[in-house]
Amino acid sequence: MKERGRFLVFEGGTGSGKTTQINFVRQELADWQFYREPGGTPFGEKIREALLGLNDYPVEKYASLFAYTAARANLIRGKIIPELEEGANICLDRYWYSTYAYQGALGVPKVFIWLVSVVATRGLKPDLVIHYDLAPEIGLLRKKGAPDLDRYDVKELEFHQKLRRNYLQLAKLYPGIWQIVDATRPPEEVFEETKKILKKFGLIQ
Repeated sequence: MKERGRFLVFEGGTGSGKTTQINFVRQELADWQFYREPGGTPFGEKIREALLGLNDYPVEKYASLFAYTAARANLIRGKIIPELEEGANICLDRYWYSTYAYQGALGVPKVFIWLVSVVATRGLKPDLVIHYDLAPEIGLLRKKGAPDLDRYDVKELEFHQKLRRNYLQLAKLYPGIWQIVDATRPPEEVFEETKKILKKFGLIQ
């Protein structure tokens, strides 16, 4: 049997600079496969467009939970698990932790989010989660007027405060794999800490 590949996840709230850090990491992990949630498959990208765009229609909180979960099941069960079993190393931009944080902040019971996520992912656990943590007041200022705003970026401060608390709760639930990075610093400094974490977990030399 082939040895299972490594599985790395990136998480963060609005304005945390997560996408910038992933672009930096691509240079360090050039032979890895990179995917994003929701997305990673044609089906998932369609769901992403429907859920995240600043559309003129509402999306009920349970509808968003099940839509994200459907996209996730398609990606994790259909692509990521088979690739990991073949020995591929995979980096994922967001995982079910985002649903726990975001839909949890909308009021969906977290135990229910956890249950449907375990089913969707077959309980797949990453080797490492890097969480870029930032006070929501700063994140919202960074994101103000950005061309890539989504329906969550424009929500009120209280929502983003709940979201951050949910992420920090996950950090306590998964201390062995969850690494918090202070995202208030310049991107280059954040990347230096990111590289230290990747070295600590044996993902780069």
